[in-house]
Amino acid sequence: MLRSRVRAAATRVTLILTALAGALVLVGAPAATAAPATADTSALSVYYLPVGRWSGTATTSTGQTEAVETKFLLNGTFQVATPTGSFTGNWKSTGPRTFTYKFVRSLPGPNGSVIGTIDIRHSATFTAWNKYTSTGTATAYDLNGNVLFAGPVSSTGTRTL
Repeated sequence: MLRSRVRAAATRVTLILTALAGALVLVGAPAATAAPATADTSALSVYYLPVGRWSGTATTSTGQTEAVETKFLLNGTFQVATPTGSFTGNWKSTGPRTFTYKFVRSLPGPNGSVIGTIDIRHSATFTAWNKYTSTGTATAYDLNGNVLFAGPVSSTGTRTL
């Protein structure tokens, strides 16, 4: 019983920290310091992080669009749920409003058997603090590591938490 309470408290803390980190805006100067009217502010940058929960779509290399739910964690990992399964991967900030993410998912064959994997890599850009778009590639491999196909992929996301 104590273990479940600790786990519930830890989950709440994680969600709160995730929400705070996702809304975090880092600037080149402290917020309390007002820049003089003649100061050069071109060096100030606003950083957006994808940390939090997102709802969106993914367009596969075969042109099919599916709904996805994604959760980016502060530790650089993420989870994505699609109609065909849930997968985990890694993400990395690459600039003030850009990030990359990648994951490997199973490649289903006839009768639901796994015939290989798909390596998916995206480069994302924030279009607003709560929206992003991405493009990338998906490369499918058979169980022996041979390339079956490769093609473009894209996605969109809207922050839900």
